[in-house]
Parts: sequence; C-alpha cells; structure tokens
Amino acid sequence: MAEDRQEDLELIQRIENHVLNVGNFGIDPRIFQILDNVDSPETEIAAIEKMIDANLAVRLRNMADSVYYGMQRRGKLKSFYHVITSTGMQPAKLFIIAMTLFNRLSSKHKMLDVESFATSLFARIIAEQMTPSVTVREQAEIGGLFLNLGKVAIGTYETAEMVDLDPDFIAKYHRQFALKIIETFMLPDYLKEIIAEDKIILQKNSLSVQGIIYLAQSLVEKIIRDHGLIAIKSPMPEVKDNLETTLGLKILEYFGLIGLGSYVKIVHT
Repeated sequence: MAEDRQEDLELIQRIENHVLNVGNFGIDPRIFQILDNVDSPETEIAAIEKMIDANLAVRLRNMADSVYYGMQRRGKLKSFYHVITSTGMQPAKLFIIAMTLFNRLSSKHKMLDVESFATSLFARIIAEQMTPSVTVREQAEIGGLFLNLGKVAIGTYETAEMVDLDPDFIAKYHRQFALKIIETFMLPDYLKEIIAEDKIILQKNSLSVQGIIYLAQSLVEKIIRDHGLIAIKSPMPEVKDNLETTLGLKILEYFGLIGLGSYVKIVHT
C-alpha cells in the first residue's frame, strides 16, 4: 500500500510539472495582466488575439459571434476587443485558461471536450431559467467548463506521454489537479467550492450554483451515455435565414461555431 501511495505521489508530481511548467502553460502572462486590469486600453485587449493560439482565437471569436451570445444575427464582430468585452474580461480569461488545456488534448479525449462545453452550456441555460442573476449565470457557465478541468489536465499528460492512466487514479485525483490550477492562477474562489465539494450544496430555498452545475452534468452524461453525442428534441424555425430563433437552434449553432457541431443532433418537434 505504501509503495502504491508513493507511485501515486510521483505520478501526481510529474503531471503537475507537465501541466503547470511545460511551455509556461501555453499562455503569455501579459494576457492575465491585460484582462485583470479594468482600465486596459482597447488596443491592448484587441492585441490578445495575437498572443494566443490561432485555433483558440478562432474558437473565442466564434463563441462571441454565436446566437447563444446574441450576436450572430446582427453580424460578426470585427474587433477582438469586442470579442473579449462581449463575453466579459474575467470570463474571457477563464475561457482562455480552460481552452488552452483543451487544445493540448488528443482526439481520443474529444468527448471530454464535448462533455465540458455541454455541461457549461446547459448549466447556464438552467441558471437562466431559475434566476435573473447575471452573476449566477456566469458562474454556472464557467463552473461547468471547469468541472472536469482536472481530467483535462491529466488528459494533456496522457497525450504528451502517449500513455493511458488507470481510471481509478483519474477518478481519485482529478479534483486535486483542478484545484492546483485554480490556486496557481489565482482564479475565483467559487470555482474551488464547485470542484472540491462532491455533495450537492443547497441554499436556503434553492439550488446553489454548484447544484445547478451538477444537475447539468448529470443531464449531459446521460445523453452522451445513451446516444454517444448531445441528442436534443426541439422546435426549430420554419424558415432558414430569418430572425426567428429557438433554444435548439442556439445550441446547434453554438456547438457548430466552436467546432463541435458533429456531436449535436437535433430532432425537430
């Protein structure tokens, strides 16, 4: 048992070194300085597009252009400054951190990417149905994306080292890696509570943000388990290319724009 424990500790250290030290995590530290400063000039914010991976920049731009964020029907955003400000400076920072890790995964981890974005999306949708609070919606969306971040971190190590780690090891330690990332980059405290607590947290008369995210995760996991992708029944607009929209259309277009459209199936009702 002691030998197994020592092997786990050594593997944990190797994964942490890989995730947090290799290539400076793949993020230019100037990005954090810009996004953490509410007085950053427009030119500096726009310049972030050139500081991040090109695929990540495209994904962020497409997210901001989506109907889900209320933009696409009014025309695409031209400046990356508007891409960042439409999602919010701090949410953009969190998306960049999470998506930098996603970009380091191999194709065998694709469903982890799909599950994370689907949990994020449905957590926000559920929050919108339950509360008018913008803060709760944003925390539900980001928390849903970060819920499996420890598994994503482990996946980047598996990808780089071309190994398959024991599922029991992943289940046991993935929260630890997510918390390490949150602490290293001094991310919001609410993310710690969401990831560290494995029981549903209730507020006095409602679900907490963490409860909303767990509800979304359970929904997404069942859909993927039953169908192998995100299968949805939804009304859809009768005529294409008009201003009419439905929730099903928003979800379909959102996943399409972030490069995951093939993992969503809409059955018209």
